[in-house]
Amino acid sequence: MGPTMDAVSPFAPRTLCFYGVRVWLLMLWVWALPWAHAGQNPAGDVVNVQLRWHHQFQFAGYYAALEKGFYRDEGLTVRLHAGAPDRQPVDEVLAGRAQYAEGNSEVLLQRLLGKPLVAMAAIFQHSPSVLLVRRDSGIASPHDLIGKKVMLMNGVGDADFISMLQNEGVAPHRLTVLPSSFNFDDLLTGKVDAFNSYLTNEPYYLQQKGIDYTVINPRNYRVDFYSDILFTSENELRNNPARVEAMRRATLKGWRYAMDHPAEIIDLLLNKYQVEKTRAHLEFEANAVRELILPDLVEIGHMNQGRWEHMAQTFLKAGMVQAGFSLDGFMMDSAPQPLPSWVLPALMGALGVSVMALGAVWWVYRVNRQLVVADNELRAVNQALQASLSENMGLQSLLQEKAIRDALTGLYNRRYLDEMLERELARAKREGYPLSVAMLDLDHFKAVNDTYGHLAGDEVLKNLARYLQASAREGDISCRFGGEEFVMVLPGLTVADACRRLEQWRTDFAGAVTRHGTLEIRVTMSIGLAVFPDHAASVEGLLQCADKALYRAKNAGRNRLEVGA
Repeated sequence: MGPTMDAVSPFAPRTLCFYGVRVWLLMLWVWALPWAHAGQNPAGDVVNVQLRWHHQFQFAGYYAALEKGFYRDEGLTVRLHAGAPDRQPVDEVLAGRAQYAEGNSEVLLQRLLGKPLVAMAAIFQHSPSVLLVRRDSGIASPHDLIGKKVMLMNGVGDADFISMLQNEGVAPHRLTVLPSSFNFDDLLTGKVDAFNSYLTNEPYYLQQKGIDYTVINPRNYRVDFYSDILFTSENELRNNPARVEAMRRATLKGWRYAMDHPAEIIDLLLNKYQVEKTRAHLEFEANAVRELILPDLVEIGHMNQGRWEHMAQTFLKAGMVQAGFSLDGFMMDSAPQPLPSWVLPALMGALGVSVMALGAVWWVYRVNRQLVVADNELRAVNQALQASLSENMGLQSLLQEKAIRDALTGLYNRRYLDEMLERELARAKREGYPLSVAMLDLDHFKAVNDTYGHLAGDEVLKNLARYLQASAREGDISCRFGGEEFVMVLPGLTVADACRRLEQWRTDFAGAVTRHGTLEIRVTMSIGLAVFPDHAASVEGLLQCADKALYRAKNAGRNRLEVGA
């Protein structure tokens, strides 16, 4: 006997009820969206956002989101509060006076110390926090700060700087640390030797006054932190998840607009917020901010769990937190939030009126089937495109990486050195720190190849490459220049600091053994060093100076270090 009508007909009661329910669920969902949207800001409350300091381009994205209506479009009424010495972001959020704020690495540090803070977005991919010193002070590295008067934001609580000192083996108690007076004239008049500053701000004052200065940047000493972090409290995220997501979405939209329209934001700061900075100063700040946000390379607000963990480990090594910490829940999950609790009861109530839609069910059923088929086809096409795109991107990344790597040693090649050294030198000039370039050459390497064979020689080259990579700091760059020559680029190292490090490498490698089968091969190396600004101010000049110093080391008997003249 064939199937019954009830089993196959789209008009069967069970089928009609099923699709009737679907129709009314869809209709109720559309009806509920405006209410769910309004629920992002309960009772129309004002949302308070605490900025880190006075109004300036550093907070451009928040002004853009406010003025262009991005917050309003999300149902948010936002009030921005300028910062002050007695009104700091973490304190304001923990006290409940602000629901959101913008802070630096202290947001993570306080979380590790038990404070219920949640990071929503990292606006600056690199921290602008640096120490500025006058060039005529002779200070060029963290080691030179020993015994000097150093002004910090919160005494010894500045995470970036304390971590930098620890990485360089300089105990903070060997410095005379003063709490920040927020008066930059203290550096100009010599009251202090080093002043905690922002790359986006204080260097402009020094340039305008024609004062030569040096930047001591933690980034050059393996401390590269996120900064200007939009954050909130666990309580806010728990009670108002939709509002938190809306706040993040509107703020990032504001930052995108600010990066695309900096002149408009500068006009706004001058005309509405009456900032005391000149237009030229704000333009300087806008350019500096862009280099820290990297909006053309990185999605604005991007956060990486691994980088947060690296920052936490840096705090741990500096003795600022205890072992056994957890970062669970610190980084906000920007995935869509669950529906409000009232939606489910409302949907259940709607089932009672679903019978009214039975007359339209058949048509909806037919359309639904067509949409499902079309959707499946689109999904298949999309998956194929995504797979192809991923494969192409992976291949492209692999080819790009191979193009800048030496095939034998895995170090960067000369092509990459030529491109990178221009950028590093430009940054050193802009931020006022030294840049050391060392050229290393294996002594009597031809004799190694002639005596033991080229395979043994290759093993010696790979052994040196492994040693250089293991011994280099995070910001150092190791390159194979050609043959048995290598180049090391050491940002932030003065002549004295570079000599100490290179001498240690030279003596360590001279005592090392390269094993190739049953052979034990010992090789020494000669080194030539050139430093910006002491010896040259161009890429060509630095390489030529280092090469001449290497030539002198070879002529003087090899296995030695010579410094450019």
